[in-house]
Amino acid sequence: MKRIIFISILLWQAMNIQAQQLVNSGSLIQGGLDDGEKLLHAYVTPINKAIVFGLSDVTYTKIRHEQKRRLLLSIKLAYVGVPKGDFEYNVSRLGLEHIEAKDPNKVIAQTVFGDSLKSIQLVSKDTDLLGRPLFEFSTPKGGGKSALPLPYVGVTYRTKYSNLSLNAIPYVQVPTSDMMVGMLGLSLQQDLGFFIKALRDKPFSLSVQASLSGLYGNSQLDVKPNAVTVPFAVLTGHTTGPYDDQEINIFYTSINVGGYADYTIGKHFTIFAGSSYNMGMSRILVQGTYPIYTKDPSGYGAVVGEDIKDPIDMEDNFSRMKFELGARADWDRFFLQLNYNIADYGGVGLNLGYKMF
Repeated sequence: MKRIIFISILLWQAMNIQAQQLVNSGSLIQGGLDDGEKLLHAYVTPINKAIVFGLSDVTYTKIRHEQKRRLLLSIKLAYVGVPKGDFEYNVSRLGLEHIEAKDPNKVIAQTVFGDSLKSIQLVSKDTDLLGRPLFEFSTPKGGGKSALPLPYVGVTYRTKYSNLSLNAIPYVQVPTSDMMVGMLGLSLQQDLGFFIKALRDKPFSLSVQASLSGLYGNSQLDVKPNAVTVPFAVLTGHTTGPYDDQEINIFYTSINVGGYADYTIGKHFTIFAGSSYNMGMSRILVQGTYPIYTKDPSGYGAVVGEDIKDPIDMEDNFSRMKFELGARADWDRFFLQLNYNIADYGGVGLNLGYKMF
């Protein structure tokens, strides 16, 4: 058990860049609260989708029609592909009120999955008495990855017609990042042969499946006033901190409801296909004290720097239809399962397990 958990934790190293970039996105609020939320939303939406959908990408569990009850332990890995159109976003299309690109010809910024070497400069639309922008800052760079690996540990209790699975990630730190994550999910697959005698003891089976999963993440942030350049304007107001209470909290839930048809070939092999409806929610809380910069309402062309508490509470809902094809091999003690998901933010799934009894 400890060895499987250790392997699962190691797989999270593949996600460390996205996790770190998500943490770095906290600085986007500095240009002003409303515009900062729009920038943050554009930056993190792809990873929100990938996690919500990835939590429901490995849901099939083979029902064996055996009288003997079994307990199975496995490592599951959802590898979620991100559409190329979600690697970037256009700053000029966000409807920003007080911020714009410094160079009108450079308006394409990176999302959390975008280029790890690119960023653009954003400036205040408001100017001082000499026509100079009141402040300037850089957008975060991307993570440089085109997919999200989402590994977790699964335990399945198998009866003749039902499989009940518990999926989890122990509350651990994503390696080489400051992000702590934990995940818990339940999944039930029910063979229709339990209700329909004509479907019993056949080489094929029909089943329904439902799952509910949740993931929580937390990290400390480090957003200081000197991260924003205020070249000439007189800085007024109060940005005194302290800023040691900054953190980002993320919550994801994913619900999947669908059905499977499978066919057993010989003693060891099974092919399966399924269709399901997948929906979920993401919520991001940026909490603590942060420096925010806006134009001095007195009209003297200065910047007002103010501290603000708990600036962001952002929630999104996502849904999709998913079609799935897969194959599975079962031996006396081990099994290996692969599946391919055809959907928005589709990808592949892996389930490698051990039959404890």
